[in-house]
Amino acid sequence: MNDNKFFDVIVIGGGPAGLGSAVHLAEKGVPLLLLEKGKICSTEKTWLTFDHIIKKYELHECVRNRFSKVIFSCYLGNSYSFESKDFISPIDEERALELLLQRAKSNGAIIKDEEPFLNYSIRNEEDIEIRTTKGTYRAKLAIDAMGRESSILRSYGRKNETLDMGCLAFFLKNASHKNDNQLLLYDSFFPGSDYFWTVPLEEDLMMVGTFFFSSLTGWNLKEKTEKLKWYMEARDLDGEIYETKMGNIPLGPQSHTNVERFLFIGDSCNTPLPSSGFSFSRCLEESEILADFISRHLNHGAALKDYKKEVLGSKTPGIEIHLMISDMLSKFTDPMLNKAIGSMSSLDEDFIISFLSGRDMSVNFAVTALRAIFNTFSLSELRALSLKQNYMRILTSLYDLLLALPQAKMPEQIVTFVKGLIKGKDNPIAAKKT
Repeated sequence: MNDNKFFDVIVIGGGPAGLGSAVHLAEKGVPLLLLEKGKICSTEKTWLTFDHIIKKYELHECVRNRFSKVIFSCYLGNSYSFESKDFISPIDEERALELLLQRAKSNGAIIKDEEPFLNYSIRNEEDIEIRTTKGTYRAKLAIDAMGRESSILRSYGRKNETLDMGCLAFFLKNASHKNDNQLLLYDSFFPGSDYFWTVPLEEDLMMVGTFFFSSLTGWNLKEKTEKLKWYMEARDLDGEIYETKMGNIPLGPQSHTNVERFLFIGDSCNTPLPSSGFSFSRCLEESEILADFISRHLNHGAALKDYKKEVLGSKTPGIEIHLMISDMLSKFTDPMLNKAIGSMSSLDEDFIISFLSGRDMSVNFAVTALRAIFNTFSLSELRALSLKQNYMRILTSLYDLLLALPQAKMPEQIVTFVKGLIKGKDNPIAAKKT
């Protein structure tokens, strides 16, 4: 077989997870091929992205807007806002993917788009064969970045069955609004479990959307569309809808990260948590962890069976708090949500930003989050929420995290936490100073 048919790694999927993996692997000198079924750098998704990602990946030219404020609100009356501090921005998604593509190619990655994956075979312990509509390729490893509907997952009898966050968004032109360039990130405008956001994009362009803790399907699409239009009318948002985007974001734990010679990233293994809808940022960050692990594996320094511990260790113990809060939000009553938003004023803004971005997964973060939960809700409220928990899922997740404790460097985390207490700082992201 021709030399250009054999690679160390084949990446299947050209979204943020796949391109991020290609970027980091190529920069390490790993020979790789990326396959994308469609036209690369086109996407049906839209992303709000954190400033540290924009800086790290030099995506400044992709930024579409900078907000004056970020706002959370509940129809029962409580609201919370803070100055944006340039920590989050909407980006030009296709331009961002194009910049990642250029970065991967400039470091030697071979990219083939409009070449759908067909099937695969494991030839031996160190050789996997990938077949597409246009060719056959071999590699030592393959990265599945095809998303939750991946046929590779199904071939191993794996399903990505988790809590969904359904999302529906309208893009408006000639938009008029009265929010003074403010990002309304979490708006509970009506009774019930449908929430909304408004994102000023450019001078007369805006995105307005709804999200909910259940799947968006053909059965409820009409209902969600009508409710989003009611919201626009109630919020006095005018404009012509020129594009609609929709989809589902998995909010569960990373239950499968690798099998045989496949490693999974992105929606294939629920990478987006933490921060649910901010999957662009999280996929790029996790792709760096993946590339570091693969580099060590190829140099005989890491066993594939240890990848799950590696990726979970990077998030322990904070990831379990994110899972817990996502589950709580999906079961909140309206008064509980109102209480939660009201309590945000007692928290340091850095903690809220840390929760949204997932940059801090340490003991400090976990302790602060648990303290906030117990300070906000009564034991009876927490007991009512706990009755709705899926305890088998929790036990499975905790078992995985226990295995990942060595990689999490828990002793170092605990030492850092205790030093903070001794210095009288308590927790650097704890309650606001009054």
